[in-house]
This record gives sequence, structure tokens and C-alpha cells, in this order.
Amino acid sequence: MKSLRWRYTRLPSQVEDALSGEEDKEEEEEKEEETTPAPTPVPEHPVVPQLAGASQVLGASEMSQLSLHLPPRVTGYSWSLAFCTSRDGFSLQSLYRQMEGHSGPVLLVLRDQDGQMFGAFSSSALRLSKGFYGTGETFLFSFSPQLKVFKWTGSNSFFVKGDLDSLMMGCGSGRFGLWLDGDLYRGGSHPCATFNNEVLARQEQFCINELEAWVLS
Repeated sequence: MKSLRWRYTRLPSQVEDALSGEEDKEEEEEKEEETTPAPTPVPEHPVVPQLAGASQVLGASEMSQLSLHLPPRVTGYSWSLAFCTSRDGFSLQSLYRQMEGHSGPVLLVLRDQDGQMFGAFSSSALRLSKGFYGTGETFLFSFSPQLKVFKWTGSNSFFVKGDLDSLMMGCGSGRFGLWLDGDLYRGGSHPCATFNNEVLARQEQFCINELEAWVLS
């Protein structure tokens, strides 16, 4: 088991520069067209997904609750465990490699050193990218202990961005809704305009105990 070492890490300057460019571009796009996310209908009863693999993070109850908030188009999809740190190691590059060949949506779930469970749903596979990608189906969530889901606000389109040394989801005012470092050891969570989310963990900086990526197909 990894010892807990708290180190507050400032995001790399090249990430900030890229983010600044994305925000300028986004402001221009927002002036051209205002987009409001459509409400997602929620099924009356939870759907227990068919699993290809076993989760070390979520139980059947948490999976059923999350299934209520997934886009209608993935209803009935099976969940395949494409990556987990206990099997594939703590490496963001390994996560990207395991995503190769997959194009469908991904459910990213993790548990931190405090036992807090949270994560994100990405409308497409996680990958390296020069800019932000994804759609308004993307959302963040946390179990604290009840499930809280933070859907797209329509404020911007900073859904997902994958660098070699970090993975970022949601952004606003230079802060990310969820970001993970290249070792999948440390991460952070801040309120952001993309999802109007709360801090997903108990603290803004956290250490990852276990992380899983489920491909829905």
C-alpha cells in the first residue's frame, strides 16, 4: 500500500497556457450561440448493469444508482472493466493504452485515502488530446455518502482534456472539477463552471487509493 504523502502540486504552465487559449475560444463561441442543456429523463427504477469484471470501488447499490443518471442511449449497455490500478498499475499512460480501440463512453470511478467514492462519466473514451473534447452528456458525481450528480450547465464546453502528465475534467476560472496526475497518485477537485459541482472529495487535494475505468458498450 502506498504511504500517504501530501504534496500540493501546481498545474504545469503549459496546461495553463492551453487552458487560457481554450477559454478565449470558448468566449467567442458563446457570443455566437447560447446553448442550454436539455434535462435528462430519469427512469423510475434503477437498472443493474451487466458487468464484465469486478469492481473494487463500487458496490451493486452504487452502480444501480449511477445507472439512473446515464444517458438514455447507453441503457442496457454492459460495463467492461478496461482499467484498474490494482491490476494495471498507477499510471495515466497505462490508462490511455487500455482505452485504445474503445470509442464508447467511459465511467471513471475512484476511492481516495479517506474512503470517499467519486468520479466522472465521459461521453467518449479517455485519450490524449490537444484541447478539450466530449459532449454535454459528461458529468461528475460523488457519494458523500448519498449520490450527488453534477450535470453540464451549458456555461462552457471544457469537458475532458488528456495530457501526458494529467487528466482534467470540467473547468472554470483556471480550476478543474476533477484532475488527476500522471502517476494516478494525487488529484484535486474544485467547483467549476462546466458542472457547477461541489468539491468531490472531502478535501480539494487527495491521494488515490483505487481507480477504475469502465467502458460501456
